[in-house]
Amino acid sequence: MMVFTHEKLKLRSDEIIAAAVYDCELIAPVFMAAAADGRTGHMLPPEHAWSEIHRGDTWGQAGEGQDLPEERPNGYAQPVGHNYWLRTAPHIPSDWQGQSVLLKLERAETTDPCIEALVYWDGQPYAGLDQYHSYVRLPATAGDGADHDLLVRCYLPTAQPFKGLYLQRCDDMVLRLGWLLRAMVEAVHTYPDTAVERHRLLVGLNTLYAALDLRHGWNSDAFRQSASLALAKLEQLVATLAPINELDDQPRLVATGHSHLDVAWLWPLWRTRQKAAHSTATALYLMDRFPNYHFSMSQPQVLSFIKEDEPALYQRLKQRVSEGRFEPVGLMWLEPDCNIPSGESLVRQLLHGARFLQEEFDSFPRVAWLPDTFGFSAALPQLLRSCGIDSLMTTKISWNQFNKLPYDTFRWRGIDGSDVLAHFVTASEGAALWGATYNGKMTAHEIASSWQNYRHKELNTELLYIYGWGDGGGGPTEEMLEVAQLFGSLPGFPQVCQGRVDQYFDRLTQRIGNDARLPVWVGELYMEYHQGTYTSQAHTKQANRAAELLYREVEWLNAWAVTTGAPNQQAHLDDGWQLILLNQFHDILPGSSIGAVYADSATQYEEVQRIGQTVREVALSHLVHTDQAQDLLVFNSLPWARHDVLKLPLVAAGALLAENTTAPHVQIIEEESTPTVLVDVHTPSYGYRAVTLDETPPDLGHLAATPEQLENDFVRVVFDDQGEIASLVDRRHQRELVAPAATLNQLVLYEDRPLDFDAWNIDAFYIEKAYPVQTLDSWTVVERGPVRAAVEVVRTVGASTIRQRICLWHHSPRIDFITEVDWHERQMLLRALFPLHLNASTATCEIQFGAIERPTHQNTSWDWARFEVPAHRWVDLSEGDYGVALLNDGKYGHSLAHNVLGLSLLKSAIDPDPDADQGMHRFTYSLLPHRGDWRSGEVVRRAYELNAPLTAVWGKGAGSARERSFLATPTDHIVVETVKVATDGDGLIVRCYEAHNQRGITSLVFDQPVHSAELVNLLEEPTGEQVTVDGQTLTFEISPYEVKTLRVRLYA
Repeated sequence: MMVFTHEKLKLRSDEIIAAAVYDCELIAPVFMAAAADGRTGHMLPPEHAWSEIHRGDTWGQAGEGQDLPEERPNGYAQPVGHNYWLRTAPHIPSDWQGQSVLLKLERAETTDPCIEALVYWDGQPYAGLDQYHSYVRLPATAGDGADHDLLVRCYLPTAQPFKGLYLQRCDDMVLRLGWLLRAMVEAVHTYPDTAVERHRLLVGLNTLYAALDLRHGWNSDAFRQSASLALAKLEQLVATLAPINELDDQPRLVATGHSHLDVAWLWPLWRTRQKAAHSTATALYLMDRFPNYHFSMSQPQVLSFIKEDEPALYQRLKQRVSEGRFEPVGLMWLEPDCNIPSGESLVRQLLHGARFLQEEFDSFPRVAWLPDTFGFSAALPQLLRSCGIDSLMTTKISWNQFNKLPYDTFRWRGIDGSDVLAHFVTASEGAALWGATYNGKMTAHEIASSWQNYRHKELNTELLYIYGWGDGGGGPTEEMLEVAQLFGSLPGFPQVCQGRVDQYFDRLTQRIGNDARLPVWVGELYMEYHQGTYTSQAHTKQANRAAELLYREVEWLNAWAVTTGAPNQQAHLDDGWQLILLNQFHDILPGSSIGAVYADSATQYEEVQRIGQTVREVALSHLVHTDQAQDLLVFNSLPWARHDVLKLPLVAAGALLAENTTAPHVQIIEEESTPTVLVDVHTPSYGYRAVTLDETPPDLGHLAATPEQLENDFVRVVFDDQGEIASLVDRRHQRELVAPAATLNQLVLYEDRPLDFDAWNIDAFYIEKAYPVQTLDSWTVVERGPVRAAVEVVRTVGASTIRQRICLWHHSPRIDFITEVDWHERQMLLRALFPLHLNASTATCEIQFGAIERPTHQNTSWDWARFEVPAHRWVDLSEGDYGVALLNDGKYGHSLAHNVLGLSLLKSAIDPDPDADQGMHRFTYSLLPHRGDWRSGEVVRRAYELNAPLTAVWGKGAGSARERSFLATPTDHIVVETVKVATDGDGLIVRCYEAHNQRGITSLVFDQPVHSAELVNLLEEPTGEQVTVDGQTLTFEISPYEVKTLRVRLYA
């Protein structure tokens, strides 16, 4: 009887591995110095900074210019950590010559975060040390008798005792035996107890273990001689199993070494740069030892860090790229969130990534590599296709909480009908049945489960397997590479071969790309988990929206100025864009990083704004004569003529008001304690108009305010005694919009304590504990004027204050809720609810470059699981002939429950950032009643107008023009999203999209004659499609939700 055999062999394999390393020698002397350049740690300290360090000495304290760990008030600590250098000249004992010698930095701690280091041998980056790579195998030249310099750049999370730097002798044969035995023992465990293979393998492994001679201990010659025989028996056992699996149709895993690197998460950006360097060094070091090893690295942003920080390492990387063994994967600048960034941001992720990879490596990955992104917008397939990307790899959708996506390999079709071939990796992590991993450990369970879990065995027998320590970098280990070829010999296991990602997807496409049996998934890839990422870290999300909007306007102004002979500033804007793209990483923008990340992010967004405003000023100085301050020139950056209200500080409007202080279309208010002027104006599309108050004043119509009611020609708003909207009547159409026995703008607080992933998740049970916010500190009329009327409601909830100015404009039915929240709650979700008197089973939600419909009911588990959904500037609930849209200027999380629209305002998680969302927030959301559906109600335009307010400068138009329109389109369902100088400087790039799911002929009209125009893809390459040029007008066809990009050359 075999009792505890499996447990015994597992333990013995670990002991064999430990016995492979022996004869440990402490290196002395070792010299230490704090990094001279603080957090980056790249510069070698000056000579005077070095001092000898002995075993037991404390190191890791803050050096000069380095910050101490930051303690949080509620007891959470976020260690900043510090960079140190070690220097020595190791001497290899003479009797170790010709043997494997390991370098090990002994650690005082065993948990993450731990010491991470980059080893330099003779001045060159050599290999990395981290939690999962505990030693470095020194080069064969280490024992040649020459003097060799050893430098180790170390990151220490906390101060700790120095445990020593050691040389160790390694018996490679014994180490290989231990690794293979451990892998085979685990493989036994993957078979059911009834399987013959399980017992056959177990008997074979026990027999070879019995051959080990341990009578004189693990460090005896007898053991090592017997280990050699045992290894031969193990390899013979594997060989006897191999013919069983040598079949033409045997499943195969294409294994790519990888080191998924979160650009920021539980560490700040400066640590990521170090992680990138040591992970890359480790990959290159292992390539020298394993000739068949292939390694893939995503994110050009990370590659650019290595290029900047470690030039010599980068050159070695490039050499391996040219050999085909180091593969840049994924075209995007980094692995962004795909729910929150704008459509143009996703375009720039692709454009900047493609440009870097083509310039640096002459490489063009045709696979979207997004393993860890929290769901995918239905706009994405078109954007990928327009860049020449025809495949998507991910796995995070496997984390779905309620419903498992039914496919692993399928066609994914977007809102415009474009599709890409999607493939999900299927390796289960550990024994978990829930969720696949992109950080494989090359274990028997992962190899077996990859094939067992795959649901299209009848279509495809070749799968992708991604292995290597990730999230915090590191990559594959020696053990993973040693055992990689083992599993293909085991009954029931797929073959494992090293390979390239691009070649895998080429074969997959050729094999099943046109197979009629390949399933199709239409619409968004919604992740039923991490729904809190639409709301967490609200300041960052609002900063991202502000940056996207600013650069949209500034690129147009720069392009317009260039056509007048001004210098092109697009390169400066590209620098700003790269900061925007960096902060769209899938753990930064979603709000799931530590506080230090958001401190850095705030600084970077300030730089984004500085660049944008500087470019704006230079461009305006060429478009108008700002030194001739005669007129107030009001600019409209939207592609339609606009009747709106300009808002500017009173001090900037002094000259205007001096003309006529009683003009009926001007109003002075106080907003955020600043005297502000509101001016009713009409502006042309993509242009400006000079405004003076001596013009014939417009008829502004009726506008009235009392504490209980706001009213204009369009709507009447009636408040109840709690300050909520008890009645909202469309006066034009005699419609009551408040659901019976309900109120609008209900502010509700929910207990938000998810079971896991505090910043990431909102659990479905959050609705069980709701606390209506109905305290009323004050309620007053604060604005009565010809342009705007407003009441202000102030509420206290817990330690927080909510101040809302509810505004009605003279020219619109739109009701604005200008909100200021001084927020000091934790693990509470604040939401605004709008129960509407409408009947609709679906709501329409804006996404990038279009919109999608989502159910408002809970008929199925798929419907119910969407209790929180992402949307951009608006969601709309419409019945046959009428609807209401909910607009916002920086929020993304929404709930759609029957007739109730909800907008998530603040979340305030405590992990990983205990101070998330604390402090002052300012934002606006709006209700827009409209006749017909969202298309006839012009919801797209009204939402843009809320987000892109009019701007103004004092000056004189070029050529004394009082009004100019650079660009217009007569088609009401076309949105011109982008006007910029082409990346190569040849002409302008104009990008538009069809916003209403309609097709037809459209045109663009410029204020200058068009020399030539061509349709291009998102990478600004010609597509060969036709565009007609007639004077100042371009005409072309457009399809539903299609994004069109044109290169336009204007006559000077």
